[in-house]
Amino acid sequence: MDTKLCRLKDFFASRCVLITGGTGFIGMALIEGLLTSSPDLRRIYVVVREKKGLKPVERISKLLSNEIFDHLSSEIKAKVVPILGDLTAENFGLEPTILAEIRETVTVVYHSAGLIKFNRSLQETILMNVLSTLRCIELAKSLAKLSAFIYTSSITANTNIQGKISEKVYKTKRSPKEMIMLALESPSTLDKVPEIKSDMIEGHVNSYTYSKQLAENLILEELSGFTAGIVRPALVYGFYEHRIPGWMGRSMTGQCGQIKGHIKGAVRSMYGDPNSIYYCIPCDHVINCMMALAAFLGTQEIPPKLPVVAHLCNNKTINPITMQDIVNILNEESWKNPCDTYILLPRIKIRNGLRKTIHFALCYIIALAIYIPEKLLKMAPGNMKCVSNI
Repeated sequence: MDTKLCRLKDFFASRCVLITGGTGFIGMALIEGLLTSSPDLRRIYVVVREKKGLKPVERISKLLSNEIFDHLSSEIKAKVVPILGDLTAENFGLEPTILAEIRETVTVVYHSAGLIKFNRSLQETILMNVLSTLRCIELAKSLAKLSAFIYTSSITANTNIQGKISEKVYKTKRSPKEMIMLALESPSTLDKVPEIKSDMIEGHVNSYTYSKQLAENLILEELSGFTAGIVRPALVYGFYEHRIPGWMGRSMTGQCGQIKGHIKGAVRSMYGDPNSIYYCIPCDHVINCMMALAAFLGTQEIPPKLPVVAHLCNNKTINPITMQDIVNILNEESWKNPCDTYILLPRIKIRNGLRKTIHFALCYIIALAIYIPEKLLKMAPGNMKCVSNI
């Protein structure tokens, strides 16, 4: 395989890029990274759906008003083009003229959209995370020239595998397309019978991690021999080496939600072993890898036989960080750099056993105390929504 180096600025210059999930945490950071590293980039198409009465143009305009884009000129921002689409529809349901334009001009595809919630139904998760991946692959294969296809997976995609997890795709018992058909034609079979659902997810603890493994298998089946890459980040938190260190956008999931909840005094506990390794990675490291992987794949004279997989996480032997380390850092930094407002004084502890049960019960009572007045007074569920997100 050719290993010649290529500057990101040169690789993305004059290129058109297609991004799904562009309004999310990773997606926003990716758009900013592409525009900053390669201002000569021609265009970034972002597949967006209407949400809360906002049209795609309005959503992207709101996105570009975020502080991480302040250093970019209006001419550079204008390169971000919103397109209305449905990720589960064939060709994303794009208008024929837009579809023809994308097929002719786009050479790099980033598929970062998906459902991140761990408690959603298996059917919903498969449709949003696996069917959407199939639709994105089909569109990518129809491009006049595909230089790189990058899928954002998760380090948790193979939690059903015991021992060392290598940078390769682990095959599932059931094919991704079989699971898509079941989700479309027999949704009740997947979720209403616990025994069937438990057998379906093949040793995974939730539908999210299973859907990520299925999506990786889909890429293995459909894009082997193409310039395809899979990025597996660990828990992603804010920027590290960036002009706005610590930026996490509006994200309330995973590590970001935990940090925000802590500094506001809303999160008071973490459950687990204090000595366990905490696998996490800064957002800018993830974005750098996604851009570098696209440049690497796009400059290969001979495409790799299998998708290239990249792990992005800290190591348990080199620069390890434990759960107790995280707690200590959060407590120390939140006192050094406090928020303007907070619910309680920010202080977090690791709780297990009976203390965990008691604390969970207290949190539930507090949630009810917030929910009942909001419901009775017909107030907007702002506080309850905040508690639910945390």
